[in-house]
Amino acid sequence: MDQNPDPMITATAKRDVRALNRAEHAQQANDVKDKLPSDLKHHADLASEKGASSWLSVIPIGTHGFQLHKGDFRDALRLRYNWQLSNIPKTCNCGANFSVDHAMICHMGGFPTIRHNEIRDITASLLTEVCHNVATEPPLQPLTGKLFSARSVNTSNHARPDIRARGFWNNHQDAFFDVRVFYPNAPSNRSGDAYRRHEQAKKREYGQRVREIERGVFTPLVLSTWGGMGKEAATFYKRLADLLSSKRQNPYPAVMGWLRCRLSFASIRSAIMCIRGSRSSLHRPVYMDNINLVSQEGRVPPPEYIIHL
Repeated sequence: MDQNPDPMITATAKRDVRALNRAEHAQQANDVKDKLPSDLKHHADLASEKGASSWLSVIPIGTHGFQLHKGDFRDALRLRYNWQLSNIPKTCNCGANFSVDHAMICHMGGFPTIRHNEIRDITASLLTEVCHNVATEPPLQPLTGKLFSARSVNTSNHARPDIRARGFWNNHQDAFFDVRVFYPNAPSNRSGDAYRRHEQAKKREYGQRVREIERGVFTPLVLSTWGGMGKEAATFYKRLADLLSSKRQNPYPAVMGWLRCRLSFASIRSAIMCIRGSRSSLHRPVYMDNINLVSQEGRVPPPEYIIHL
């Protein structure tokens, strides 16, 4: 009697068991979510989005950038589960009452812009490995009396999408990308598909102009502050991971997991910075009125004339 089972039968049986376990766990998770209050259920949905938990599931190795100090880690956990944060101010420097919701959207200090720019710069840096003619904030061609069918098209001669890369979707064709990082707990983002709504807004702004004037492809990259991403952003990053996998000769799952971790840590660090970062208007750089005048009156010698004893 043959004691060695058929490897194909064994593999099929294991796959079926894993599928049953996943289905059972998903059903248990749904049963628990149905019993949660609406606000907590909303946060549970955000925490369970693909990529939103990457920062929590990796080994915290500092050399790889997968590390938070203990204060940031505690803040990240409290944000994830909508727990009250400790030692936060009562009022913001802008004059409004301070809260997590306010901190995530307050523009004083420029933190929402920094959050956006970090995702943009990470994406552009990776695109330089697999595409040509990569640029951030590239100027679009000026319009000369061109009329568009949609009134929402950005017709300014200073219009600049966030990233341009040649050869990403099609050879010898420019692809344009514009990043939007939104706060999912804002009242305007709690109803409906917020990702889809923000994607459509970006397409209305740049899509037609990129197609008809630049003869390129436009893709909105919409992410949430907790690390989730819209459908088109997910498709883009899968394509980017595939190109990086071929370029670096690494397995696609490993590259995709690493990419999600980078974006996840960038998102959670930016969220914590919005809350803990200083928005004080007192901390501003002080510039001298005229450096040449100060140097002449003070007889400041150039570095090459300084005698070191």
